[in-house]
Amino acid sequence: MAKRKNNSETKLEQLEDRFFANSIDMLCFLDFNGHFKRLNPAWERTLGFTREELMSRPFIEFVHPDDRERTLKQNADVRAGGKALAFENRYLCKNGSYRWFRWNAAPDSAEKVIYSVARDITESKRAEEERERLVTELQAALAEVKALQSILPICSYCRKIRDDENYWHTVEDYLSLRTTTLFSHGICPSCMDAHGVSHALMNDTLPR
Repeated sequence: MAKRKNNSETKLEQLEDRFFANSIDMLCFLDFNGHFKRLNPAWERTLGFTREELMSRPFIEFVHPDDRERTLKQNADVRAGGKALAFENRYLCKNGSYRWFRWNAAPDSAEKVIYSVARDITESKRAEEERERLVTELQAALAEVKALQSILPICSYCRKIRDDENYWHTVEDYLSLRTTTLFSHGICPSCMDAHGVSHALMNDTLPR
């Protein structure tokens, strides 16, 4: 009976080891002193460092400098009994580039270790940044079009206005087609003087 139990435990351990070795995501044990104790092969495939290289230095040295402060805070929260859920940061690759990881982690206080799984989300981050860039460019283009639409092309000589279909209209016609404005005509004082129109004649022509 004991032998059968030992065989079952051995098979379970072998199954767990195979799961650890074949997982697409990055699995790790991180001790409370900040060093990796065990890593699965996905780390080597993703970052290019060997597992020995990754375990030889404090984990924080592989984190992007801009992400270290909040990563250390998250690590402290987990060591205190909390959990990391969908925490994101960037990790250094051996070629000098960085990749985005999304983490879930929980502590084992008795063993003073953190069990973690990380997923490489670099491509989705790049797609998100590209979408944001396109949206920004589209908003800028729409703002430019709106600004252009507020400019009326007007002839420097006859003062007619060109519409969107490339037809030219008098100011009165253009505004009448687009607004409820009504026009009454008169002659301003400067035009009266320029064209020799007398005030008396002007008064005679005005409606009574």
